[in-house]
Amino acid sequence: MIERDDNELRERFAGLRREDRAAVPAFRRSLAAVRVRPNRRGLGFAVAAMLAVVALVVMLTVRTRHRSPVDIAGVRVRAPTDFLLKLPGAELLRTVPRLGRVSLNRRAL
Repeated sequence: MIERDDNELRERFAGLRREDRAAVPAFRRSLAAVRVRPNRRGLGFAVAAMLAVVALVVMLTVRTRHRSPVDIAGVRVRAPTDFLLKLPGAELLRTVPRLGRVSLNRRAL
């Protein structure tokens, strides 16, 4: 029974392949159609590259003419989470301890 099912499946797939081959055009015709069609990709690529270069040059010249100097060192940004960066006893971290003298603030500890 299994051999009969295998043969039947084999015949069905062969029939499907024949139908597919009948619907597909010959490779030689497809190849000939490609050879006859003019190649315009090179022209389109060259035009796109030239437009990109022109746009880049225009952007760079406009940007350099209207550039205003920004002093980043003078900018102070306050974020809503800045309070998390304040440590208790942070003044101890900013000072250098002196030898022979205790400079701890007991209230900060």
